[in-house]
Amino acid sequence: MYGRVLERADVLLLQVLLRDSRASAAQIAEVTGLPAQAIPGMVARMREAGIIGDMTTKPSLLSLNARSVLVLGRSGLSSLQGLRMALERNENVAWMAIATGGMAYVALHLREGADLEREVRRVASEAMMAQPKAMTRELFDHGRGGHAYTKDDMRILRALYRDSNKDLEQVAKETGVAVRKVRERFDLMAMKGALDFSVDFFPDNCDNLLAMLRLEVLDPRGLEEKVGWLMGANAPYVMFFNAFPDTPGTLTSMVIPESMGGLRAVLRSFEESGAFGHVATDLLLGSTIRDTWRDRMLRGPE
Repeated sequence: MYGRVLERADVLLLQVLLRDSRASAAQIAEVTGLPAQAIPGMVARMREAGIIGDMTTKPSLLSLNARSVLVLGRSGLSSLQGLRMALERNENVAWMAIATGGMAYVALHLREGADLEREVRRVASEAMMAQPKAMTRELFDHGRGGHAYTKDDMRILRALYRDSNKDLEQVAKETGVAVRKVRERFDLMAMKGALDFSVDFFPDNCDNLLAMLRLEVLDPRGLEEKVGWLMGANAPYVMFFNAFPDTPGTLTSMVIPESMGGLRAVLRSFEESGAFGHVATDLLLGSTIRDTWRDRMLRGPE
């Protein structure tokens, strides 16, 4: 990391923390090839710069039978601050961004049974979006289905909520639940994919480019292999690919290169892959994460 620019090693580390913030330095080193002894210092520097915050533990969306919906469209709001103020009272908003061309992106986390059309209309009205498009994200990597959380499960989650690396013996002391029970319930939730270990990420505090790609799929045959190749060829600067079962011809991807030249190289590889008929690129001018009802259920009374 130089100044506030994340270099390749930093982005590698960030990728792991976003997916498993409970991973040890040794585990991160094994996955990334980074020196284990360097990892605590890298994390500390990103924290000091405000690029990352707490290591978090939350119930996975799939275990709650919740939905993740991306809403996008041209907005009458010209700044992230304006978007933040407009969506201040919407507890479904997990992430928002203002991009080039007046585009706004909003990620909604919707409770089981929520009226999708009503919630999309609401956020489109609040964000002053013209002709919003809503797509429900596939959650295949986020759990194995519903989980019935017991009172002890919720006590464990609340203890780990803002510190996913906390020792389970410490969790037992804080919750009053026996250590053996804590380990049993933790292992069960982890095995079922009911725990989401991540890190608060604030990209506005780093000087890397951040771009959202909207990808028109030409032919679904062999797409998984092509996506895997693109992830490897552009590692670690491609943050993710999202698929949307209700819009099967569209994928989204987010990239975080170090420079404009790096972004051009990523875009060339996407265009030359033959997988996509059109690659629409929006530079994110400002983006932020937000606490949702899922966070509030971990902060509130039992």
